[in-house]
Amino acid sequence: MRLHPVDHADLASAWPLAEPWLARACARPGCDLSIEDLHRLVGAEAALLVMILGEDGAPIGAGVTQVRELADGGRSCCVLATGGNDVRRWREIMAQIEAGAARNGCERVEFVGRVGWAALLPDYQVDAYYSKQLQVA
Repeated sequence: MRLHPVDHADLASAWPLAEPWLARACARPGCDLSIEDLHRLVGAEAALLVMILGEDGAPIGAGVTQVRELADGGRSCCVLATGGNDVRRWREIMAQIEAGAARNGCERVEFVGRVGWAALLPDYQVDAYYSKQLQVA
């Protein structure tokens, strides 16, 4: 498995491949972005579309990352959404994201994920994300 950052000039051809995986990711609890939000961010070059390629080079997933400037002057790589197949092997992909983040001056990688990710990524600190649905009067 390997990551393939999509050049902005190739976005029109890559987005249709990535969209189904990203749409499913946006539908998961904890994701506060829509597929339209992701497309807008990537289109404006405020975020990066990354294809996840299998051993044969065929796409098996996609993600959107964004480098953010932190209030303390540091940088963070935020994985805004990711989805695809063969997720049990995604520790390899996270290592590649971490390496890319470090090359871009980021001191940490962040994402909102399901509780089950903790078993796959034991070296990540898990913070609680609380949500309560309110009745609108």
